[in-house]
Amino acid sequence: MSAFGKSALLLLCLLAGAANATVRASLDSTSVALGDTVQLRLQRDTDVSGMPNLTPLQQDFDVLSTSSSRTLQIVNGSTSMQVATIVMLSPKHAGSLTVPPLEWSGESSAPLTLTVTPAGSANANSPGTSAPGRRVFIETSVDSTEPYLQQGVHVTVRLYMGEPLYKAGMDFPASNDALIEQIQSDTHHDTVRNGEQYTVVERHYLLFPQRSGNLTVAGPVLEGQVAVRLHGDQFGNDPFADLFGAGAGLMAGTKPIRVQGDPIVLHVRPRPAAAGSGPWIPAREVTLTGQWRPDSLKVHVGDPITLNLHMEADGLTAAQLPDLSALLEPPAGLKAYPDQAKLSSVQRADTVFGTRDQTVALVADQPGDYVLPALHVSWWDTKANELRQVNLPATSLTVLPAVGAVTAATTAPAGASPASSLGTSSPNDAASKSATGAAASAFSAMQIWILISAVLASLWLLTMFAWWRARRGRAAPPRASGAEAAGENAVASRTAKPAGKPASASQARAQFREACRLNDAQAARRALLAWTTAAWPHEPTLGLEALAKRIGDAAVSARVLELDRACFAGVRWEGAALSEALKDLPAVTARGGVAGGDGPAPLYPR
Repeated sequence: MSAFGKSALLLLCLLAGAANATVRASLDSTSVALGDTVQLRLQRDTDVSGMPNLTPLQQDFDVLSTSSSRTLQIVNGSTSMQVATIVMLSPKHAGSLTVPPLEWSGESSAPLTLTVTPAGSANANSPGTSAPGRRVFIETSVDSTEPYLQQGVHVTVRLYMGEPLYKAGMDFPASNDALIEQIQSDTHHDTVRNGEQYTVVERHYLLFPQRSGNLTVAGPVLEGQVAVRLHGDQFGNDPFADLFGAGAGLMAGTKPIRVQGDPIVLHVRPRPAAAGSGPWIPAREVTLTGQWRPDSLKVHVGDPITLNLHMEADGLTAAQLPDLSALLEPPAGLKAYPDQAKLSSVQRADTVFGTRDQTVALVADQPGDYVLPALHVSWWDTKANELRQVNLPATSLTVLPAVGAVTAATTAPAGASPASSLGTSSPNDAASKSATGAAASAFSAMQIWILISAVLASLWLLTMFAWWRARRGRAAPPRASGAEAAGENAVASRTAKPAGKPASASQARAQFREACRLNDAQAARRALLAWTTAAWPHEPTLGLEALAKRIGDAAVSARVLELDRACFAGVRWEGAALSEALKDLPAVTARGGVAGGDGPAPLYPR
C-alpha cells in the first residue's frame, strides 16, 4: 500500500474513534411518579478517566447515588472498551423535566425529557417492567401555625404506603431555624384512599422555632427501597401466584425511592413585651414546689439547711427551663451552694413535660434569724396568651450558735432572787440588781482566768514531756530483751488511751491528715475544727469560713474554703492540697488574730 493510502486509512480510523467517543445518555423510564427514582446511564466507547460533571442535574433532581463500570469486548479479533456511569435520580417536583446535556472529558450528552406525575398517579410502563404509580406519599399537619418563639408545635406526619418498602427511614432534614424532636412511638393502620389500599405509619414530633417571623421548615424525607417486578412472567395466569409474592410480577430486585413531604410554613410570634425581662418560658402549664430539710428550719452555725426545688413545664423540654438557684436572693450572712441540676423530659400523650430538680444548700456563718425572700418565676401561658407566675413563699430560718462553742458565762450566782435570774426588777431592788451584776461579772472573769491558767499549765507539761522524750531519744539506750520488750508493751497497752474523740491537738492533727489522705471531706472538717479547738481553747473558731479569715495566708485560706464548699455542696474533694498547705496552725494573739500576720485575708471569690 502506498504512503498516501496508509495516511488515508489512519485518518479514517481517527475519525471513527472520534465518532465513537460521543457520550450517550439514556433513562430506564420516560415517566415516573413524584417520589419515585429514575436511572440515568451515561456511556462512552473509549476508556477515559474521571467522572462526568453532574452539577447541572441539581436544578431539578436529587442525585442519590453514582456507580461506574468498564467493559472490554473482543469480537472477531477486534477489541473495544465501553465505560459507563450509572446515576440514580429523584425528581424534585412534578412536570415535564429536562435532563440537561452533561459534559464528560470534553464530550457532551444529548438532552433527555422526563415526565414526572404527582404522587399517586399512574406512570407509563417501560417495556418489560410493571410501573404502576408508586403510591407512596407523606401528609403533614401541625396544631398551630402561629406559635410563639421557642413554643413547642405538635407535628403529625403520616406516611401512606401502597406497596412494601425495604430499608426505609424517615426524618426531618437538619435546620438552624427549628429544633425537632420525635415523641411517642409510631402507630400503624390501614386505610382506603381513592379506591386504593394503603398502610399508614403515623409519627409525632415537637417543633421548637428558634427565630420569629415567617418560617419555612423543610418537610420530612423518606428514603428506602421498593421492589422492581418483571411484567409478563410465567406466573401471570397462575391463581396461586400471590402465594409466592408474584401477583404483580416476579420481583427482579429493588431500587431506591425518595419521598419528601410538603414544607411546614409558620408565622412565629416574638416574645411579647408584657412577658418582662426574666426567663422566657412559653408553656401550657408550669408548676414550682420546694421542700426544706430539716423541716424545723433550725440549724447550728456551719451546718447546712437544704432547699429542694422542683419545676415542671407542659410543652417544654427540661433544657428550656431556667436555673432556679440563680433566681434565689439569700440575705446577707447566708450563702447559697447549689448542687448540679437533674433534668428530665417525659413524653405524655401529644406533648412533653420538662422537669428540673435542683438542691441548694444554705449556710450561715453567724447565729440569728434569717428570712429567705419569696421566689417568683414568670411564664407565658400559650393557651390564654397572658403572663402568669409561680411562687415559693418567703421562709424564716433560725441559726443557733455552733455546737461546742465557748461563750461567756452568764449564770447568776447562787442565792440570787428569781427576779434577778429572769432579768426583771422592781423599784425596791435596783441596788441589789447592780450588786448582782457586778458579782456575776467578777465570777465570769474568774472562770476565764482559771481556764487560761489550766491551759497554760497543760502546755507547760506537754513541753516538758516533749523535752524528756527528746533527751531519751538522744541517749539511745540499748534495746530491751524480748521479755523486757513484752513487759513494756503490756504496760503501754494498759496505759494507752482508748480511740475516739481526740484528746490533744496532735491527735486531732493526725486524724485531719488521715481524712485528707482518704479524701473524706466531712471527716476532715470535723478533725480540723477539733484541732483548732484544742490548739486555741480560749479563741475557738465558729466554722471553716471564720478559720480561713483567721489564718491570714491566702493560699491556705482558699484550700480551707474549698473544703467548706465541698462539705455543703456535695462535690468531690481532693485533700492532698490542703494537707500539704496546712502543716500547722499559726499562733494566735490575745485578741484572736494571727501572730505575725500582715493584714486580713483577701475575700474568696464567690
